[in-house]
Amino acid sequence: MSNKYRLDNSSASQQGSASKLEYGNISEELENTIGPHDGLGPSGDKNNEIGVVSRLSNDSELAADRLKLNKKVVMKIDLVILPFLTCCVFLQILDKNSLSYAAIYDLRTDLNLQGQEYSWLATIFYISYLFMQFPVFFLLPKIKNLPGFMSLLLIGWGVLVMLLAACKNFAGFATLRFFLGVFEAALQPCCIILSSSWYTKREQPLRMAMWSNTFAGIFNGIFGYAFGHWNAKLHIWQYMFIVYGAVTIVFGLFTYLVVPKDIESAWFLNKKEKECAVARIATNQTGIHIGVDRLEWSQMRESIFDAKYWLIIVFIIVQNFVNSGITNFNTFIIRGFGFSNFRTMLLATPQASVAMVVSLLAAAATYFIKNIRCVLICFTSAVTMTGIIMIWKISPETHRNACLAAVYICGFFNTPYVLALSLFSSNTSGATKKAFTSFSVGVFYALGNLIGPQFFLNSESPTYQTGIKAMLAACVIMIFCAAMYAFLCTLENRKRDGEHLEDPQNVITAIEIGEEVDRQNLTDVQNRHFRYTI
Repeated sequence: MSNKYRLDNSSASQQGSASKLEYGNISEELENTIGPHDGLGPSGDKNNEIGVVSRLSNDSELAADRLKLNKKVVMKIDLVILPFLTCCVFLQILDKNSLSYAAIYDLRTDLNLQGQEYSWLATIFYISYLFMQFPVFFLLPKIKNLPGFMSLLLIGWGVLVMLLAACKNFAGFATLRFFLGVFEAALQPCCIILSSSWYTKREQPLRMAMWSNTFAGIFNGIFGYAFGHWNAKLHIWQYMFIVYGAVTIVFGLFTYLVVPKDIESAWFLNKKEKECAVARIATNQTGIHIGVDRLEWSQMRESIFDAKYWLIIVFIIVQNFVNSGITNFNTFIIRGFGFSNFRTMLLATPQASVAMVVSLLAAAATYFIKNIRCVLICFTSAVTMTGIIMIWKISPETHRNACLAAVYICGFFNTPYVLALSLFSSNTSGATKKAFTSFSVGVFYALGNLIGPQFFLNSESPTYQTGIKAMLAACVIMIFCAAMYAFLCTLENRKRDGEHLEDPQNVITAIEIGEEVDRQNLTDVQNRHFRYTI
């Protein structure tokens, strides 16, 4: 690579050839795929090539979109990788959130739960989830086959979910919930890493909104309502765990055999399509391949001494105060409005629908409007705060429908988290640094969910005044963190713009820079061409 593209690699380690494909020559191959009929200029225009270059020079990700095979490659990835990620998270949330629906069907009575024991069933999952993040951090960077690893986790926690149906007391149920946290701890970090390994920065928010979904919240209510009409010997909540666990095991076995470990082994892509897929990810300048031989401690230090990192961390902690309140106590709040168990099951469903639709719309907006993620985080956090204030101040005795509407407005709570994950993924480069940020998400996600349920005091049921106030404070902190993060990223981008480096002139050079970043394992700080998404 020419010296005019400065990469500060003084502390980066050489990784050698990073791919089994000869993608060092991808530049020549892909240059020939940009033809006169790509929609960038009039057919047959002698100046078309100049027009293409001038347009491509502004945004390397848009340039990648214009590659001849790009749409076909994205479609194939969406048909295999996206459903895998979506179903993994769907099953995780379905299994995890089934606790609150099981409680509606007398779980607390059948297990003879007393005082804060139900809250501890929600909390103990996150205790093991939290401590497992440390071995996960050291393990994930060395795993070459993340989808296979995820499939084994699915099988393991599916078995544990089925065993929940056999529990007779708090001790047995809490023990299995503890081990569920062990098996599920690595899933979210794996999903974040896989998203950045298959999709461009521009594509990541929408795909993350799809796999970080609330489908489970919708179907939990519907399935719970259906289970409630089963006439059988076992308790209703026992059938819920048996069915959910069995489906999880079957899916894990299926995906272990079907989902490829990386682009090079993707059975659904031919050689040309694999080269295009590698080139697309190169334009991210965040690394192409999964797995390293050793950890780079300097990359972790780089994160720890970065204020932007801590803003996202604080955001994740407090956002999960809201998440834990809604996922674990939402059904109790609705039932407290005076609805029956069956009506509560169905009335809890629209909130998850709101969360899903808003997340998808916000992610779609980021695809068409550049650097709008932090604005959307602030807006959706403010809307969530409005819903929480309504639940707090409106009396369900006189305005029950308004209180129910407030619960649905709180469905905006999921969107800020999805967008924050996409910022972490898009703005982090370097194999160890990406693993560390994924590890951090897992740790502080667990910490937030561990602390959150303790604000919901059993003595305050069903209004949970302390829990409501904690969620309200969390929303205020979320808005502050997002605004400060955008401010710091803008300052850093302007600083780099002022360094007057010669910008990449077309997609080919952007790919070359991406390849160099991957080979040398460079971070977003070391690569001075990197610009932070806001």
